[in-house]
Amino acid sequence: MGDSFSSGLGAPGVSLDCGRSPQGYPTLWAQAHGITSFTDVACGGAVTDDVLAEQIPGLSADTDVVTITIGGNDTGWGNQVLTCMQSGDSACTNVVDQAVAGLPAVAAKIETAYAAIRQAAPDATVYVLGYPLLFEETAGCSAWIVPNQFQRKKLNRFGRALNQSIAQSAAKSGFPFVDTQAFFAGHAVCSSQAWIHPVLNPTPLHPNANGYRYGYLAALTSVTG
Repeated sequence: MGDSFSSGLGAPGVSLDCGRSPQGYPTLWAQAHGITSFTDVACGGAVTDDVLAEQIPGLSADTDVVTITIGGNDTGWGNQVLTCMQSGDSACTNVVDQAVAGLPAVAAKIETAYAAIRQAAPDATVYVLGYPLLFEETAGCSAWIVPNQFQRKKLNRFGRALNQSIAQSAAKSGFPFVDTQAFFAGHAVCSSQAWIHPVLNPTPLHPNANGYRYGYLAALTSVTG
């Protein structure tokens, strides 16, 4: 369940409708655990309202494991990046500050989605996966066009705050939180071995195949075994 980070957007072989890839972490995890059939309702661009309206019906009382990454689109994370790059440092600071201040409202939406998941799949173990930090914060950068160092630090500040908020919501709901940040360390945009696509890419700021396998899958496996 969830958004493009759940669907596998950025990895090869994505579907045209929801950007689902067989190299996204749900399929990789299922394959690693010998699961030959499962329901994948994750969809690129999804917000919490989409989870409630379109993805919850994919669950049932027989569902035993659920994975979800959701919340990033509700916060306008992509708009923050564009504002930083197009409007400068002051506007970047303002838009990030506003997004951080808006996290409690987003958390309420996330918790509503979590409650609906629990109701639809009462016996399932629900793993909530967070987001990687998108940028390395070092001065040098090998990517072509990216936010400057000041902006990258601001945007990562939001990423950390978003993950903290999601982790708190997961804990309130009784769901284990899977923190992916450490697994992507040294492999964000501006690293020499990036696992996240740069801004100028058909799937900007999403993990590539290595990101899903060595970042997301590794993080999930560290919790589930």
